[in-house]
Amino acid sequence: MISVQTQIEIQGDLSLANISRELEEVNIPKEILKSAIAKLQDELVVDLCGPKYERKPSRKVIRAGTSSRTLWTRHGKIEFRLTRVYDLGSNCYFRPLLVYIGVFPKQRIIDDLVLECAEIATYLTFRDSKTVIENLTSAQVSRGRIHGCVQRVGDFMNRQRRSAPAQVQDLILGDGTKCHGLGGKKNGVNVILGKNQDTGEKSLLGLDVNKDWKETAYQFKGRAHVAVSDNEPSLRNALLEKSDYYGACNRHCLGDVKYYLWSAGLSKSEREVIVDELEAIVQTLHNSVNKHVADGDFERLKKRIGWTLCELEKISSGLAQKGLGTVAKFIRNCANYMVTYARLAIANVNVPWTNNLIERLMGEVAKRIKHKWMHWSAKGLENLLNILLARYCNKRAYAEMKERYLSSNKAIIRIAII
Repeated sequence: MISVQTQIEIQGDLSLANISRELEEVNIPKEILKSAIAKLQDELVVDLCGPKYERKPSRKVIRAGTSSRTLWTRHGKIEFRLTRVYDLGSNCYFRPLLVYIGVFPKQRIIDDLVLECAEIATYLTFRDSKTVIENLTSAQVSRGRIHGCVQRVGDFMNRQRRSAPAQVQDLILGDGTKCHGLGGKKNGVNVILGKNQDTGEKSLLGLDVNKDWKETAYQFKGRAHVAVSDNEPSLRNALLEKSDYYGACNRHCLGDVKYYLWSAGLSKSEREVIVDELEAIVQTLHNSVNKHVADGDFERLKKRIGWTLCELEKISSGLAQKGLGTVAKFIRNCANYMVTYARLAIANVNVPWTNNLIERLMGEVAKRIKHKWMHWSAKGLENLLNILLARYCNKRAYAEMKERYLSSNKAIIRIAII
């Protein structure tokens, strides 16, 4: 039992705000922590060496002096005397408290503050994170220290995610982006996201920097019923190996058609005529899916799917006759993937017709890492994104990983504030 007694003098009006500020200045959690450390150390040393000044010939461990020690926690700087003991059997010195609480000999920042630093750094730059941490806690940390915290926690979460058992996913989505690297190079970021269609729970299944999509997909050890992406060939092929069905994002396909038409040198008015016709076909199918899923008339939906494929083939043939072979081939190749969501709707399987879910996730990535003055190493970027995406995708799993990071020998300490 640890008893902490304190007296607070409040000058000025007796208001809740003044009381709160005075309690903050006294920093009661810090005093409790210092008392807990001292009590725990006393108990450990007595268990090893016996009561102070006791002389027993049979003793195997003896006290060997003390030294000052400073630890930084989220409650501020803790200064105390650290007891050292000598093991007569092994002829070595050690500090029982550090061994018991899992603190390395030269470690100065405790793991709870490490987690705070790493998590805040997923929202803000390292410079701004330093300011926020010092304002919200009583700790003082440098930008370099925050960077080190990100590397430690990110590497831990990466190992935890990759060691997860194989699982079956209803839906997986993949997408990639680029950001500034070192030496004028670009870093390519690959992300694979999983979603449980019944619960809506998301999970991070794959994350890589500057790796091939097949290597990223290999991190997902299970199997998915459906995969959706922007129809980028290498990503599509990697997801096809991990899923039963594949669907292409309709909006990205239309965007690709616009690009191919522009590359072919067509005027704006000519491009708009072709794209408007495609958009009308795609939107008509989408409206039919919503209507017939509601009324249960799946025979009409089957006919609408057939009509859509025929119309896309007509457009493709017409473009080929005009000498636009690249656009025609693209439409022909992606047509079946564009109607996957409609075919699965007949089997009462709800699949999105776009990849908006992972595009929103990539927006979180861009918000943190895509700035002109930011340049990332591949490893540093991957560690930061492991924390950011684990937090964004699944808060429950993220909280469990944080608990595992902090888990060690746990002492039960009862605290009474008098």
